Amino acid sequence: MKKITIIILVIIGSLFAFDTNGQSFEKGDNILNAGLGFGYYGYGFVYNRSFSIPAITANYEVGLGEFIGVGPYVGIASWNYSGSGFNGGYSIFAVGGRATFHLTDVLLNELLELDVDEKWDFYATLIMGLNFDLYSGDFQNIEANQVRLSAGPIFGFRYLFSKNFGMYLEGGRGSFSYGTIGLSLKM
Repeated sequence: MKKITIIILVIIGSLFAFDTNGQSFEKGDNILNAGLGFGYYGYGFVYNRSFSIPAITANYEVGLGEFIGVGPYVGIASWNYSGSGFNGGYSIFAVGGRATFHLTDVLLNELLELDVDEKWDFYATLIMGLNFDLYSGDFQNIEANQVRLSAGPIFGFRYLFSKNFGMYLEGGRGSFSYGTIGLSLKM
């Protein structure tokens, strides 16, 4: 039992040991993000939401250069509505790609000569993908089961608590919502 406890403590300690080369992002970085969306758009303005699964998203990013990363994203969300003899629900599955431009080192530190700590990673992202919308209910004016193109800009920042672990906050035209908050694992 003591050996297992020691192994677990060493693993946890390595996640929180902070040692970087002074850059918030670099070529070869691999980042896994998982988060929850907030501020849903396009849903919930009519009737009462009786049940919902928050927008759950995940993306993986590979550093192609000193400030550019690309990778896939996925997400799922679900809402049920009721009111005045109407019952219905939406389920949405999203899949696509992201291109991210990390601004901390190139723009903020070099061009503007700010001294932003390497724990902070400010970035702008472009997403493009498909949303698979599934509708069930008895309201006649809603298009059921459609596939939509999803594209837009996202602005965000990541704060690293350690070399490998941090949190992020994004705002903009994400796949489901105007904002996402979550955890990052840098590998």
